[in-house]
Amino acid sequence: MTDVPGRSQGIALDTDLVDSIEVFDSNVSAEFGGFNGGVVNVTSRRPADRLSGKISLQHTNDSWTQYHIHESELADMENSTSALRQPEFSKWITRATLEGPVNDELGLLFSFSRKDSTIPLKLYNPDTYASPAGGGQKDQERRIDNYFLKSHWTPTENLVVDASLTHAPQDNLYFIANGKNTDTHIVSGGYSASVKVDWTLQSGVLSQTFGFSDLENSRETLTDYYRGWRWSPEKNWSNPLATDATHLSSEGSWGDIEQQQRSVSYKSNMDWDTLYTGAVEHRIKTGVELGWQRASYQRPEDMAYGSLLAATTSCIETVWCSMSPTPQYGGNGQAFRRLNVYEAGEIEYETTQWSAYLEDTLTLGRLQLRPGVRFDADSFMDDATWSPRFAAELDVWGDRRTRLSAGANRYYGRNMHAYRLNEGRSALKYVLNRSNGSQEWGDPVRTLNNTRLNELKLPYDDELMLGLDQQFAGYQLALKYVHRDGKDQIVRARSSALGLEPGSGDLTADYFTYSNQGSSTSETLTLTLSPMESIRFRDTEHHFQLALDWTDVTRSHRDYSTTMSSTEYDDPYIRYDGRFMRYSERPADNFNRPWTARLTTVSSHPASGLTLTNFLRYRAGYRAMGVTDDLVEYQGGLVEVWEEYQYKESVNWDIRLGWEKRLSGESAVFANLDVYNLLDKVNLIDLSNSDVPTYESGRQVWLEVGYRF
Repeated sequence: MTDVPGRSQGIALDTDLVDSIEVFDSNVSAEFGGFNGGVVNVTSRRPADRLSGKISLQHTNDSWTQYHIHESELADMENSTSALRQPEFSKWITRATLEGPVNDELGLLFSFSRKDSTIPLKLYNPDTYASPAGGGQKDQERRIDNYFLKSHWTPTENLVVDASLTHAPQDNLYFIANGKNTDTHIVSGGYSASVKVDWTLQSGVLSQTFGFSDLENSRETLTDYYRGWRWSPEKNWSNPLATDATHLSSEGSWGDIEQQQRSVSYKSNMDWDTLYTGAVEHRIKTGVELGWQRASYQRPEDMAYGSLLAATTSCIETVWCSMSPTPQYGGNGQAFRRLNVYEAGEIEYETTQWSAYLEDTLTLGRLQLRPGVRFDADSFMDDATWSPRFAAELDVWGDRRTRLSAGANRYYGRNMHAYRLNEGRSALKYVLNRSNGSQEWGDPVRTLNNTRLNELKLPYDDELMLGLDQQFAGYQLALKYVHRDGKDQIVRARSSALGLEPGSGDLTADYFTYSNQGSSTSETLTLTLSPMESIRFRDTEHHFQLALDWTDVTRSHRDYSTTMSSTEYDDPYIRYDGRFMRYSERPADNFNRPWTARLTTVSSHPASGLTLTNFLRYRAGYRAMGVTDDLVEYQGGLVEVWEEYQYKESVNWDIRLGWEKRLSGESAVFANLDVYNLLDKVNLIDLSNSDVPTYESGRQVWLEVGYRF
């Protein structure tokens, strides 16, 4: 009723526009802040230096996709009313780009892409909705548009100005199965703009970036009510033989919700010219950031949801009451005895953020040190933080062939929107009650607020890393170990679980709140091997990279949106695998596959225009934990016994076969054939509580054709 599905990424950037991607998973520079995991720094490409363009069309559908469905799920798949199961679908991606110079100083790039999905589903489940409308089909739809404009201006040799504007709206059409007038649009995306000015001065290079974004994640519906009736001749689109409340003739949806996030930012970086103190070389970077953000959650109009449906012998109104005879109520009518009214209202807040950093890369012979520190503060948390960063590298022999690296860093996360907007949302509700359909509604009863945002510390990660880069026989080998301790992690819990005083006034007695009781520990070991130059064989050229990862994660909680249970908070002893341990020390679940291996190869034959890319991935099996009904004695008390469920390893082989045929000049036609899970492997994802397995998709084919000039 109150939440809108969405994602953390506000803008969907078309990958065709990417010039470079830097991924920092350790030893992250003090230039970056406001994160706990890592940084993905994406740079969009500049306009080409000649008039050029591209147009392409890409497609896949259900007939090009193999499914792996357990036999007990086949009927549900064929008669699916939910996008979680898609027996049919069609996806199209259209791209068009035009770019080139306007004059010697200015270049422009314009790009448009559209991604469309159509998902035909059953509007009514034909097994349980035996009416003339039963089994009717209706399409769900997804659409992402991406309009991108970028200019590159060089008025002087010392000044470069890059400006970009992105408009990326997304509209997803859903419906509530087995109901009327239930169309629901999830609208997201928005605008993003930036201007970057690089100015070469006598003392260094000054880079300034001005940014603006206006993003939303909202819901638009046809109605401002939701009613679920038992079958009757008047409410006749469900199953007249159903005897439980799960088979209802429903109508309406959950009302409109508007969620918006507007941001303005300024970032200034100064790369100072190299200076020396004796034999030590210094390359100093400094920077400041300023930001303003406004986030809001709004319900523009009241929405009413009927509940406590019961039999009635008379009605004084016909909106929430019906005298059409209901078999399930012995031929009587039916009436809602409670209206849950989610009233119009808005929750919003603004915050101002400011940051500064200082970093110095010192080089003394074969040793390089990079000490740095970052300061962050904002008006919402009222908690200024200092993040020390330190990285070191030793060129062992002075020829860059053997390099040892190490680091010790702290990272603070500062995005607190979800916590702030949850506070007070439940109070935007009141209820109306009556005994039956012949009575007027009683006086409104205000719903108390069920969430309080107590003072919180900012979560942070402390990181230690060690690394080795080694060149030998024309190959590059890299070995890296990263250890992280997550501290003051934010978890959601009941006030009773935290031992807090019961709520009073406009706050429920046992309310939700957030605390810094969460923690995590992770260890990652990564090995990569790749040739330093392409491998040539006759008239073909080959590249490859092999990567191996070992990961071990222990976490005391799930995530901030899931309420922390009393068990998680109390962290009692349990027995697992014959050993006694704290609840928080049990091995992690699904997300923690201890071993993964990836092999990427790219082979090209320039004479024919063919390129073959292979991506092979092996993921080790993993264990899922489950509590049994057994109890054993430990330290004078009884503790629960937990068991391990082992999941098998999975193997995927994806390929892309690309072909390009040059025409006159720089023009060419091209085609790309992508095949995911080439061997059609049956890879298990999960087991439900009923031991019904869920599998990854089998073999899927995508085809792209296009023209460039």
